[in-house]
Formats: sequence, structure tokens, C-alpha cells
Amino acid sequence: MTPAVEAPGMSQAHPADLPAAAPRRALLGGAGARRWAWAAAILALTLAVFLLALNAGHDQVRRAARQRLVIAEAVLRAAFDRYRSLPTVLALDTQVQGLLADPAASGAVAAVNAKFEAIAGASGAAAIYLMDANGLTLGASNWNQPLSFVGSTYAYRPYFLDALASGASRYFGVGTTTQQPGLFIGKAVVARGGEGAGPVAGVVVVKVDLEGLEGEWRRAGEQILVSDAAGIVFLASEPGWKYRPFRPLAAADTDRIRAARQYGDSDLRPLLEDGPPDPGGTIRLPSAGRAGRGIVEPVAMPDLGWTLWYVAPTGAAFRQALLVAAATGVACLALAFALAAASQKRRRLRAEQAMRLALERRVAERTHDLSDANARLRAEIGERERATAALRATQDELIHAGRLAALGQISTAINHEINQPLAALRTFLASTAVFLERGDEATVRRNLQRMTEVTQRIAEIIRHLKDFARKTGPGHCEPVRLAAAAEAALDLLRVRLRADGVAVECRIPPDATVRAEPVRLEQVLLNLMVNALDAMRDAPERRLSLSAAHEPASPGDSASSWRLAVADSGSGIAAEHMGRIFDPFFTTKSAGEGLGLGLSLSSLIVRDLGGSLAAENGERGAVLTLVLPAMEA
Repeated sequence: MTPAVEAPGMSQAHPADLPAAAPRRALLGGAGARRWAWAAAILALTLAVFLLALNAGHDQVRRAARQRLVIAEAVLRAAFDRYRSLPTVLALDTQVQGLLADPAASGAVAAVNAKFEAIAGASGAAAIYLMDANGLTLGASNWNQPLSFVGSTYAYRPYFLDALASGASRYFGVGTTTQQPGLFIGKAVVARGGEGAGPVAGVVVVKVDLEGLEGEWRRAGEQILVSDAAGIVFLASEPGWKYRPFRPLAAADTDRIRAARQYGDSDLRPLLEDGPPDPGGTIRLPSAGRAGRGIVEPVAMPDLGWTLWYVAPTGAAFRQALLVAAATGVACLALAFALAAASQKRRRLRAEQAMRLALERRVAERTHDLSDANARLRAEIGERERATAALRATQDELIHAGRLAALGQISTAINHEINQPLAALRTFLASTAVFLERGDEATVRRNLQRMTEVTQRIAEIIRHLKDFARKTGPGHCEPVRLAAAAEAALDLLRVRLRADGVAVECRIPPDATVRAEPVRLEQVLLNLMVNALDAMRDAPERRLSLSAAHEPASPGDSASSWRLAVADSGSGIAAEHMGRIFDPFFTTKSAGEGLGLGLSLSSLIVRDLGGSLAAENGERGAVLTLVLPAMEA
């Protein structure tokens, strides 16, 4: 049986009345020991899973690094092989050999300069230039540029000395003239007429710009370094790694590099403290904007004297291992909690089994009075709901009766409004018969047109009456234009307005639209106008003013509203009557002229529509202000 809420006067069950529970101290001690054991086991399992996942992730990173390393090596070799044979071909050129044989020959320098410039533009080489046996540059592809090599001596550069000694050279360094790094490929030019190892007349050099590779590495998000035989990084995806050795250099190597100005003004600061790492090991490089730690995989390029290093970041593998370990820990915790909950539930069920029977017996005894009280309460609630429904129905009938009463008050004027068109219609019919006998078709057609207009006017008046007398419910709301509702109410009062000589001033914007029930809104406006006409019955000047203004939403409301003011030129509302003007059956009229329900019903209708109705005195008479929620466009 489901326990019910205890009724007033019922005493609660004391713990002493229930069966005694099992001793808890021993249970708590045993549960604490088991919790520590579970926590230690889960922690150990989570750590083991993390280490296994991390090792697996590192293995995957190493395999990917080796694959990317093969591609990077192929791209680097392709960039070198593209220009490998160009110095050899140029060393065999007759114009090149002729310039070395006779530097003063007419047009020889210009011809070589033009050839070098055309070949450099077609091949993409950074520069091509020719030096004599003393290192003096005789011709260059940049002969017409501000930093031209022509006339400069590069006898101290290693690529010139190596080419003189061995016939060919490869050297990476920063240019002393342009301060731009590049790969210098040199080839000795044998003097014309010499064969085999004849005398060297000069050296032709092709400078290759490899910085485009660095840009490709950066855009691909890869960390790649290329170091020379001395361990100095000269190509790197990160600019901050360039021209720095992996470990501190010996003094002799530092002097040699600075004497040759191989890497410009670089201070040759070490990149790492412990030197280059072992293949497959981890490395932490100084980085700008990305994690510098990663697994490094190198590949030697002995023919060039270079080493290519690929650093694969391990951050993703570490995060993946953390996620796997966290998932494992959460799963273990969930399992532990489920097992603990099941065990605790079993113990609790056993401990509460005897308690439940006694508790249910007590509840059954004590809920009898509560059941009776609940039944009486439900009966009272039902009676209140029926009374509320009856009150609402009575209210609707009263509103409808008020509407019919308003029609009764203006019935004489409406009867006169209809009788006039009927009399005119009879006159037109009689005259039309006469004109028809005479054959005056033009006048007959004109009379028929006028009769049509008269019948339309009668139909419009009857439509207003039918709509106004229609019985509606409070829940029906729709967009209603204030100007149209006011015009419908004025149509019903048109005869009285003319008879009383009332001037009407209507200043309602055409776009003023509210959320209301059309017939009830017209009833409110009609009541307000009738009240204003009654107030101006003895006034020397009779003026009825209708005006509307839009009010934006206040901080506590979500919608805006329209404020409609109905003002008259009567004597206003007395101060002692201001607080009772909306009370039922309160009226200042003489006996037999009204029951005092017009404004009371109007206030009730406006509240049902979600608005408000207020009264005050204006400059000349009373002002009744109607506020209704706006219907947004």
C-alpha cells in the first residue's frame, strides 16, 4: 500500500516502535576497507591501461613519422637533383670557357651574363655565376641587380676551394652579398684545350633557394629539420631552429664556420643541451605556437653530408591515452558503484523487510481519517469548480444582457436610421414607375442606382446590429483594428450624434491593432461613448474625442500595448464618485435611465481581454482610457 500524507493530529512512528536494525559500525568498517581495495584496484588498472595506450600511440606515431620521413627525403633529393647537372653542363659551354680564356674579349661578359640570366629564369635557380681561378666573379645572372655578384671575390668560400681541389662542390650557407641562404653547387671549368685533369680556369656556381621547402613544411603542420655534418640545423620548418647546432660546438668548428661566414651572423646557440636524440626517442624543441615535444626519426644522406630529422608530435597520442584511461576508470567506477549499490540494496531490503510490515500496518490504521479528509476536499474542490463555471456563465449572460440593453437604448435611433432609407426607397419606387411609363430610361436607371445604394445602407446597419447582438465567449481573441471597432460603434450611434449635435473627433492611427474579441470590444466602446453622450446632455458645447497612442513594452512586460482615450466635454466626474465609478449598480443618472452596469461590465470585459480601463478628468470633461495588448505585425 502506498503511504499517504499524514493528517493533522496523527503522531509519527517513533524509531523505537520499529524492529531494531543490524549493527552498523561493523558494516561501515567493512565497507570502508572494501572501498579502499576497490579504489586501489581501479587506480592500478587505469594506470596500466594508460601506459599500454600511450605505448601503442607512440608506436603508431613512429610508423607515421617514418612514412613521412621517406616522403620528405624524396622531396629534398628531388630539389637537389633538379640542379645537380646544371653546373657540369655550364662548365662545358664554349662561351663560358671563352670568357675564362679571354676576359677582355668584346661582348664575352655580356653574352655570358645574358645566358646565365635566361637559364636562371627558366630553371628557377636563385643565381648562376662564374669565377676565375682567383675567385673573382666575371659574370652572373644578377648582373643588372643592385646586389650583383659581378666584380666580387669569393676565394675564401668553401664551395670555391672545394671545386678547385676536387672539381666539384656542394655547400649550404648564407650568401655574403645578398644575406640570403641557399645551396651552392660548384663545378670547376677546365681551361680550353685541356683534357682530363687539366689546369682549372675557373668555377661555375649555381645557387639554389630551398626556403620554399620550409614554407611547405610549415603549411603542412610538420616539424622537419635538416642538419649538416657538424650538426648545425640549416633548414627547418620553425624559423627559430635554423643555424643552431644540436649540441655546443668545439672552438675549432666555431672558428671555421665564422671564418667562412657560412651562416652569416648567427650566434650558433645550441638547440639542445644533450645533443641529438636517438632514433625513435623523444625530443623537446623550443617552439613558437605549438608543442615542441615529439618522437624524432632521422635519416642520413651521406652523399650530401646531411641528416634529415622528422619530429612527430606526441600530444595527440597522449590525449588519446588519457581518454582511453579515463573511459576505463569511469567504466570501472560505474561497475564498482553498481556492485556496491546492488550489495547495499540487498542489505537494505533484508533490514527493511520486517520494518515494512509494521509500517504498513501503522499507515493503514492512520490513513483512514486522511482518506475521509481527502474525499471531503475533492468534493469541496468540485463544488468550487462548478460554482466558478456557473459564475463565468452568469457573467457571460450579464455581458450579453448589457449588450442587448445598449441596443435597446439606441433602438429608437436605429429605427429612425432604417425608416428614413425605407421611406426614400418607397419614394424612388413610385417615381420610377411613373418615369418608366414615360419611357425616361435614364432617370429610371438613376433611380435604380439610388435604390441600390439605399438597400446597401440598410444592409450595413442590420449587419452591425447582428454582429453586435451575437453571443460570444471570452476565449475568442483575434487581431482587431481599433479604428474599425470605433467606426462600428459610431455607426450605431450616428442618429443620436446628429440629434444631440455632437461633434466627433477621431484620431486613431490606421495601424492600431489590438488582440481582442471584436464584438466585446465594440460593446465596451459603445458603452464608453453612450456614457460620454449622457454626460454631455446639458453641456453648451458637445464634443466627443477618440485618440489612440502606442506604448512600448515596459521592463516587466514582453509586449507593447495601445492606449485608447474617450474624452467628452461634459462636467467631468465628481471627486466623491471617482472611486466608485466602476462599481456594479452605481449610477448618477435619474431613476429609470440606467442600472449602473455599463462601466462595470466594460471593466470586466477589458480585464478578460488582458487590458485595463481607467477614468480621470481632462481639461473640459471626463476621459476614460482603455489599454489593450498590441497585436504585433
